[in-house]
Amino acid sequence: MNRRRSPYVGTSLLLLCLFALPLLADEKPRVDVLIADFEGPSYGDWKVAGDAFGKQPATGTLSGQMEVSGYEGKQLVNTFLGGDRSTGTLTSPPIEIQQPYVHFLIGGGGYAGETCLNLIVDGKVVRTATGPNRKPGGSEHLERVYWDVRDFVGQRAVLQIVDQRTGGWGHINVDDIYAGSLPLGLPAEEFSQGPSLQTFPSYASVGYDQTYRPQFHFTSRKHWLNDPNGMVYHDGEYHLFFQHNPLANVWGNMTWGHAVSKDMVHWKQLPHAILPYDEGTIFSGTAVIDHKNSLGVQKGDTPTMVAAFTFARSPFYQALAYSNDQGRTFQLWNDGKPVVANQGYDDGERDPKIFWHEPTQKWVMVLWVKQAKPGRVLFFNSDDLKTWTEVSQFDRDWVFECMDLIHLPVDGDASNKKWVLYDASFEYEIGEFDGRQFTTDKVAHRGDYGPNFYAAQTFNNSPDERSVIIGWMRGENTPFRREEMPFHQQMSFPQTMQLRTTPDGVRLFRWPVKEIESLYDGGIQLERTDVASVGDQLKGFQAELIDFSIALEAHAKTDLVIELRGQKMRWNDGAIHYQNHRVPAPAVEGVVKLRVLVDRASVELFTGEGRYVATFNAEIDPQAKSIAIQSAGNEAIRALDVHRLKSAW
Repeated sequence: MNRRRSPYVGTSLLLLCLFALPLLADEKPRVDVLIADFEGPSYGDWKVAGDAFGKQPATGTLSGQMEVSGYEGKQLVNTFLGGDRSTGTLTSPPIEIQQPYVHFLIGGGGYAGETCLNLIVDGKVVRTATGPNRKPGGSEHLERVYWDVRDFVGQRAVLQIVDQRTGGWGHINVDDIYAGSLPLGLPAEEFSQGPSLQTFPSYASVGYDQTYRPQFHFTSRKHWLNDPNGMVYHDGEYHLFFQHNPLANVWGNMTWGHAVSKDMVHWKQLPHAILPYDEGTIFSGTAVIDHKNSLGVQKGDTPTMVAAFTFARSPFYQALAYSNDQGRTFQLWNDGKPVVANQGYDDGERDPKIFWHEPTQKWVMVLWVKQAKPGRVLFFNSDDLKTWTEVSQFDRDWVFECMDLIHLPVDGDASNKKWVLYDASFEYEIGEFDGRQFTTDKVAHRGDYGPNFYAAQTFNNSPDERSVIIGWMRGENTPFRREEMPFHQQMSFPQTMQLRTTPDGVRLFRWPVKEIESLYDGGIQLERTDVASVGDQLKGFQAELIDFSIALEAHAKTDLVIELRGQKMRWNDGAIHYQNHRVPAPAVEGVVKLRVLVDRASVELFTGEGRYVATFNAEIDPQAKSIAIQSAGNEAIRALDVHRLKSAW
């Protein structure tokens, strides 16, 4: 809806009456009339009391605060000045109500009478609204809210922004107050109670056809996602749970979203799996299939699915939930009380990885607990999933949250397996694990050479012995902010993990799962050719979704440029250069091998048959669909495969 600002309102002045202004001859009727946008150097005629507001509106996020988003312009009212301990009020001059609705942006604390915006008539609060937050893990995002004020048209009133709370979420954010003839946003009565996390809105009406929506990478139908959680295979389905904010396109209100797939490519999003409770939120964790009924809650012949997660309310602890209907609904074990209490490090203790260790007939939990160097990981054992005993510690400078521990054969030899421990940033060590202690040569390796691969996890209970990993493609992705995309953030494409022997020792390799071939929709396959010939054959070839592979005979002076949908990547000096990153791509016996996956907003690079992988969010012009390749040396190409992909949705 277009909104027109009153010609009588300057950047620091306020409209004193909510009335329909007289129209000039060439003007269309105004729908909305500005009351306050807080864009000036002061609060104007609004009266400040206390120390929470300062002398002027805030320019966004204040010191010590999570990022504030969703406000209009450059300024807003933000009472986090000095932290949650500051208090005060900000009161407007009298206004006359002449429009049926008042709408505004609001966020912050959700405490009635303490962190709120009030409409006061005859000295009484007749309308009020708060932010949505009363628990850790919330969001500083402002949402559009409205009041129905038809009962008060013709009466005088004042607006008052209140911060009288000094505890957690003891602040309020307000901006962009308008009067109008139509309601905009959520009803204030609903929002002031905090939108219920037990009754999420249906996402079924939201499709997957927006301009920048990834077409073969998983995204939530609506709103923010981050870490993959609880990845497990059970009875013909791959389950992908994920950190999800059901209320906004920013981090906060963490719960476990849920999707299932039969092939890890075509996903169906289901209702949320594990919901916040007891003023806390649900952070990351893992899931297992309890084949031995260790928890003792199995019904019938179908094994129970058990999820271990971090309960995020100070102090953090680890809890369980379980499902007897193939993950469709979950029950909290012991009302969500701890199975591993806070270990006394800090509130960072989180992200339990649990799995069954067959040689010792024990359940194992891997838990990150300390960030300060050296970082610390604790290992626990359990017989029943309910009672856990610490059995060892693992200290390294590199470890930081979202730990995963997996057992992989070396060079495909099932009789020669090694254990791999990695963290959220995907650094890893290779070693031995006896069910209690992880031992290595203490040499850490880099697992991803791009900026956007994080908090990855592998599927438990895989049906075919493959170890398949999915990561969160974190970081700002500009296209997702455009055209009011209903979602934000995406997962990487699923990849198999293998250990292979290299001249430098045993290393981890990753490769897109073979199921991607179900999306192939025509392309070009060439053998024994050269760069110039390939360049000619690619002219006129158009593709939006791409799986591109090349095997190039390279030499010291080779300088190859590949452009996929306008994304330029250059090979020289033994590496691929893209987005100011250098991804190793050495020639092996004179041949450089490169594979690239391109979706609407991402590029994933695989070199050396998967030894080096780099994950990138990308800003790609929707109209750019060409592919080009060139080099001054016209090098020989042993093989080139370009596959156009169909949408997985």
